[in-house]
Amino acid sequence: MYINANGATVSSLVPPAYSRPAQLSAGKSQHLSALLKPIMGEHRLIGYEFGPFRLLPSERLLLRDGKPVAVTPKVFDTLLVFVQQQGQLLSKDELIKLIWHGGIVEEGNLTQNIFVLRRVMGESPNDHRYLVTVPMQGYRFVAKVREVYDESAPATGPLVSAQSPLALAVLPFNLLNPPAGEHFGGLGITDTLITKLTKLKQLAVRPTNAILRYTDAPRDLAAVGRELGVEAVLDGTIQHLGERVRVNVQLVRVDGDSTIWADRFDETFTDAFAIQDAISERITQALQLEFGGPVNGHAPPPYTRDLEAYQLYVKGRYFWNMRTEKGLKTSINYAQQVVDAYSDNALGYVGLADSYLMLGEYLYLAPDEAFPQAKAYALKASELDEGFARPWASLAEVALFYEWDWDTAERNYKRAIDADPNYAAGLHWYGWFLMLRARFDEALEYLKRAQALDASSLSLGTDLGLPFYFGRQYDRAAGQFRHILELNPDFWQAHYYLGAALTHAGRHDEALAELAQMPPDEQQQQTSALIAFNYAVSGRPQRAHELLRALQQSARQRYVSPYLEALIYAGLNEREHALARLNAAYKGRDSWLVYARVDPFLDSLRAEPRFREILQRVGLAP
Repeated sequence: MYINANGATVSSLVPPAYSRPAQLSAGKSQHLSALLKPIMGEHRLIGYEFGPFRLLPSERLLLRDGKPVAVTPKVFDTLLVFVQQQGQLLSKDELIKLIWHGGIVEEGNLTQNIFVLRRVMGESPNDHRYLVTVPMQGYRFVAKVREVYDESAPATGPLVSAQSPLALAVLPFNLLNPPAGEHFGGLGITDTLITKLTKLKQLAVRPTNAILRYTDAPRDLAAVGRELGVEAVLDGTIQHLGERVRVNVQLVRVDGDSTIWADRFDETFTDAFAIQDAISERITQALQLEFGGPVNGHAPPPYTRDLEAYQLYVKGRYFWNMRTEKGLKTSINYAQQVVDAYSDNALGYVGLADSYLMLGEYLYLAPDEAFPQAKAYALKASELDEGFARPWASLAEVALFYEWDWDTAERNYKRAIDADPNYAAGLHWYGWFLMLRARFDEALEYLKRAQALDASSLSLGTDLGLPFYFGRQYDRAAGQFRHILELNPDFWQAHYYLGAALTHAGRHDEALAELAQMPPDEQQQQTSALIAFNYAVSGRPQRAHELLRALQQSARQRYVSPYLEALIYAGLNEREHALARLNAAYKGRDSWLVYARVDPFLDSLRAEPRFREILQRVGLAP
């Protein structure tokens, strides 16, 4: 539906390609255009100017002196609210309601956004040209704001308000009665829909990996939406009726659990992937008309055309996300099934590459066993589909953790991000790269971008604390790790990094208590090393030596990282042994050696010329 220059709705543009069900009952639904308040007038409002800044909401762009300024989505939303409410005193509760649309959010998230915003605008502690804090009351945006209109374009087309995009999650469609002998499921339609809908600037769509957990699971749509941090959820069912396929879809608003829009689509059944393409195209067209604005033509990714292969990959990715040794080996099994059955499908090779990457990075396999295999599989995937983002991110990881080729790694990370800006793993991994180069502010921005795409990821939430940890802001880092543990007290990564942060804050008994929460079958050598370090620096060297000997004995059965041995020796102040093990780590291409520049566990060695020489050889010299 479009809105013309006179404010009237025009429905004749709805394509005849799909049938529309009876209207939803009044009072229980609202049209999508109600979510996107139109701006009427002789010309269209396109943005705002204040000081040297120009804010363009529809393009999600902030310019300073004509040059783009990188900000995370929620920082952008925070600035937009302040600009639109210029001069008004806004309480914290009001700001949270306006920015997160009534969602349950920690006050610290707002405080962090405002902190970043002030830094972006160049404000000092005593100079508040833009934002003024009113003690015990809230904040006021005091800079003069000028509205900017597009004078060349009268408001005759679909108009969208200068507000943030609608945050949307597309859940896996439920298959009510699958056709016999067909690998036909909702994930294929869902993934293709997500790919298409991300092209609508008015939508901020969660990536596929964020919604996998809801496959074939009973769900409360409003609750799911809150878990994913979105305003609306698109859900659907697929039903096979003789030679036809019927898909029913509904868009539900999280706040209030009300149906915004619903429709039904019928297609003649030809084959599974043809139905997938047709249905996803119809739904996208419908939402496009509701929202206004073109969707760039984008064919479904070739790797989704084999639905069985795609579903095998998805199952493997679920286990891959666990980051446990057992989970990664299960992921390899699923990826191998894809390769065996569909040798020309790039997804199978990406699944294998990323599984071997994690086996190497988490020290489950020796570097020479893990990374060459990861590289071979990633190269195969890139040969099958050169424009596919994921293998380039995988190749960047190999260049970083095994080849120590920092320039190639950064180039490949950027290539992956350019190919798919919504690939959360690519943004996540590049954030790690930036941390290891001590570029902490940049790292935090990329980690936030990744988390915005996968808001429910506890791993990403934990990693938001790492730029502060590696930057020696241990209390701030610990606060983020504790926040994740409030969400899930059993999440081992948060316990691990909280234990590390408490170690360097000198709170060794608390650190040992956190590390005791680690699961006994996972991360054994890493956890043992951190416990031993705590014993060493808190006056219990005998306990530290006992753990070190046990770690060295376990090397008879599996790979043990010399880097971790060096860490324990550093805690014991046995520098010669520490440097010897770091040299062994260099010779064995230990993947953890890339942490040496920023790792606080090695701070006692930084004055040693031999330590600086190792950094130089790995390409980490400041």
